[in-house]
This record gives sequence, C-alpha cells and structure tokens, in this order.
Amino acid sequence: MTELSLMAGGQGELVDILLAEKELTAEQAEQVRRRQQRAQIPAFQAILDLGFSSQEKVFRALSKSTGIPFTVIGERQLDENAIAKVPPKVALRYQFVPISLERGTMKAAFAAPPSIRDRETLRLLLGLRIEAELATPNDVDNTLKKTYGLGAGKVLQINKDRKEQNLGQDDNPLADKEQEVINTQAQGAQEEDASIIQLVNEILSEAVKQHATDIHIEPFREHERLRYRIDGMLREIPTPPGMVKLHEAIVSRIKIMSRLNIAEKRLPHDGRIRMVLNGDPIDLRVSIIPTRFGETVCLRVLASSAVLISMEKLGLSKYQMNLLSKLVSLPHGIVLVTGPTGSGKTTTLYAALSYVRNKYPDRKIITVENPVEIELEGTSQIQMHAEIGLTFASALRAILRHDPDIILVGEIRDNETADIAIQSALTGHLVLSTLHTNDSVGAVNRLVNMGVEPYLVAASMVAALAQRLVRRICPHCKEEDLEIPRRVRAEIADTLGIAPEEVQAWKGKGCLECNHTGYHGRVAIYEFFLLDEELQDMVAAHAGTSELRKAAMERGMRSLRQDGWVKVSQGSTTIDEIQRITSTAEISYDIDED
Repeated sequence: MTELSLMAGGQGELVDILLAEKELTAEQAEQVRRRQQRAQIPAFQAILDLGFSSQEKVFRALSKSTGIPFTVIGERQLDENAIAKVPPKVALRYQFVPISLERGTMKAAFAAPPSIRDRETLRLLLGLRIEAELATPNDVDNTLKKTYGLGAGKVLQINKDRKEQNLGQDDNPLADKEQEVINTQAQGAQEEDASIIQLVNEILSEAVKQHATDIHIEPFREHERLRYRIDGMLREIPTPPGMVKLHEAIVSRIKIMSRLNIAEKRLPHDGRIRMVLNGDPIDLRVSIIPTRFGETVCLRVLASSAVLISMEKLGLSKYQMNLLSKLVSLPHGIVLVTGPTGSGKTTTLYAALSYVRNKYPDRKIITVENPVEIELEGTSQIQMHAEIGLTFASALRAILRHDPDIILVGEIRDNETADIAIQSALTGHLVLSTLHTNDSVGAVNRLVNMGVEPYLVAASMVAALAQRLVRRICPHCKEEDLEIPRRVRAEIADTLGIAPEEVQAWKGKGCLECNHTGYHGRVAIYEFFLLDEELQDMVAAHAGTSELRKAAMERGMRSLRQDGWVKVSQGSTTIDEIQRITSTAEISYDIDED
C-alpha cells in the first residue's frame, strides 16, 4: 500500500470498520473526517484525539485496514540481538520497538503505519529488511522507555560529546592550540546545556503526560533513580546507563529554573517553577536536599491549570453532598478537611467554595494559601510569603479588616494560626481550612495539642471531614471480583445492610489503557464528623479521641472504611484499595517466626 493510499483509502477503511463494529457512530465518523481534513492527520490519530475509542480497538481496526499485523509487545519476548542492532536515537525517532532478528530481517512494532520512505531509510540505516507490525502508541512508548530509559538519546549523546571533548583536550595540550581548545569547550558547553534543558523538559513533560503528582530524582553510587507518583503510588521510570553522570547538571538546571543558588550544595533548598509545557502552563514546587551521593530532588506538580471541578464530581454520595453544601453555607464556625498530603483536601475545599460563590454571590470570600493552586473567579486570593513576614497568621489578621464572610486558610499548622482562626469563627466568620490528622475526630485533639483551649474548640468547630484518594478501576478492563474474602463480604454486607450473598465487587484485569495496573485515575472516600451540643460538651470536658469517635458512630457517622465499601459496591474501586488505604496496623508480640 502506498503512502498516499494509506492516508486516504486505508484510513478511510478504518472509519468504515469502526462503524461496522459499532465503535463509532455516524455522527462521530463525520467529526473524524472533518478533523482529519482540517488538521491533515491520519484518521486513527483524529479518532484518538477526539477520544472516541481506546487505542487498542483503534489499532486492531487499523491492522485490518492496512494489512499490517497487530501485536501486544508485552506479550512478546524481545530479542536482545535485535535491540542491540538499533541505536536508541533511531528507535525513538521512528517510534518502533525491535522484536526479533532472523536472517537479515527484523520484526519491529510501530506506533503508526510506517511509510515506504521510512522503511527504506531504516533499511539503509540498519542494513536490515524491516517487517512491520502495529502496536498502540502507549505500548510502544512504554516499551521504549523500559528498554532504553527515559531520555536515552540525549543522555548517550551528551556523554559521547563529553568523552570526545576530553579526548580533544588530551590531543591538544600545546599552548598554540589553547584558543582552539577554549572555543571547542565553549561550543561543547553550549550544546550540552541545550541537551540538558531538553532532558529536564522531557522528564517534566513525561510526568505531566502520565498525570504524576510528584517527581523524585535520586542519585546513587552507580545509577540514577527516577520515580513518578501516579494515582498515589510511586512508579519507577527506567533511566539510561550514564544518566547518573549528568545528575549535577540536571540539578543545576532545576535550580536555575527555580531561581536557587546553584553553588550551594550542602543545604536544603525550596523553590518554585512556573513554565509552559506543550502549550499548557504548569506549576512545580521544588524541594532539594543533600544526600550521600548528591542532591535529591522532589518536584510536586501543582494544578495551576487544573479545571475547577464541581461538588457533583467529587465522589460524594447525595447525602454527603447535601451535608457539605449545608456546612459551607453556615454563617460562622470552623469546618476542617483532614488527611495526609496529596489526599485532595484543596480540591474539595475549592469545589465547596465554588458552590458558595455561585449560590451566594453577595458573600465575600478571601483565601490565604501556600501556594495558590487554583484560580477562583470572584475570590480574593493571597499567596503566602513567609520570607517577608506574610504568614498564615499575619495574613489572617489583615483579612479580618476586609469584612469577609468566608475565609479559606490553606493549612492550620501552628498555635498562632489556630488561635486567630478560632477567634475569626467566634466573631461571625465561616473559616474553612485543612489539618494534617489521620481521621476526622482526631482534628479536635490536634487543635488542643496546638495549645487551643478545649472550650474554644467546642464553641467554634462545626465539623471535620477526613478524606483519602483511592485508585479507580480502569473502565476498559473492569471485571467482577469473584474471590471476596468471607470476612470482607460480611463487613460490606453489614455496612450496606444487605445479605452477604448479595455483595458484589469488581477489579481491573489490566490492559494497555491502564499500563496493566488495573487502575486509572482516583476517587475520594470521606468521613464526616459533626459536632452537636452533646459532642461539644464532651470536647469541652477534654474527652479523648476514642470516646468522641464512639459517640459519633452512635449518632450515625460513617467511617472512611465504610464509605470505601460503598465505593466498592458501586464499582468505583477495589477491595484491595480500601484495605490498603484504611487498614490500621495492629502490632503485638504474638507474631509467627516465619
């Protein structure tokens, strides 16, 4: 099939095949054709861009229309000899994975149907005949990174240039060659700087592409470790050999981007990066600490360009949503959202603020945060700057003189902030904030431990919410879980008020769309602790956390674990996820030696 027929006939057949398989509607097919003509891209790319079908289904249909066999690379045994024949730069440039090598013919899986020109170029470059197969772009991309490491082409090129540069210096030690060496060094440094910039950008853009919330770059004696936190779990990203040699240059580039002192390598650094990647603005919080083998970098990817989600999309039940909407509509008091870092507390508070702003446009809302993560139209937002004295406490004092109705404090982390927040709530303001505790009931004793008098906590605190993020089951490989442990089945049945045999649960089998994890995205589980008059009296009387929890459960409070079982029954997450997030460690001396 010629290159032109591939763009026209072969790709036109693709749309017809997907129509026949009912993967596309007639209206969607028309949208695909319009996008294909307007953007001058193949039909398969238009379908994927519009999100009308999964990559696997599109590429299986593309295989039928082009006659090129479809393969799942993860199910194939890759030939080391074939991989050794292909330089990383070539594999990355033409987006293919070498699979096998036999009698001068290489089988290779491509992320798009290769043109005749590309096949001929590869034949000349490699000296081998290419037998093409098709694999999904995600499958090819993941395999290339696993095989060669992220940024392999750039790392190898930089180390090669460094080696040649050092050889050049050894070959030209004479004084009359000094200027030539200096010029060569300057040119080499500029080229290396450009390559380091591209390498760091690739690390950042790959993290954004995989929806990572954190990036960890850690040096060790023999290798560099790169990890992304995706859906709450740290996932190691393969790095090419020799990347550890570039660690100092990578850290220096990150320091320059965050305007930190590149010469200081003995002390911890904190900074921030604002940049545009692939047309989208991203915000990164930078933390650098010195370790034995060099400086370790942790980058938190902030949702500066995040779309503000509504309360309806938080994962709340109808009852919980009505309860939260009433809490944030109160005229005064403190409402706290608790949980560890990265559990979605800020997202919940902003969704609630958006609801109040839309329902009560006559109320003035002021926030003080570090950093301001999401822009909320019609709200006065203050960015904290502790280095110049603008702290949560000092900002709160100033805010009170601006006659606000609702105040959002990014985090209550010390006695001074807690005291002012309490006083604000007692003088007719609704204060929303976050607190680092393990559960909702623990927020009471956390404030008391900060030095706030129990009677003041009782008088001002209205409610505390605890939340966690659990991984959502991948919709593409979701299947019923038929192996539910008896104890778990009984626990879910008790929570839902149904018979044990009626309990149903689901899990993800693992597919190309979710990188064989069985999960894609996250959903929140919640725990609401409401203080009525009796509970307020208990707080004022220094009641312990266990007493408060028991009393709240008697009044109908549903724990995080119980809300998790509801999400399991709805098919949102798995039993394993709820057990991982909500299980409490019970340690005793009675442990088997095995």
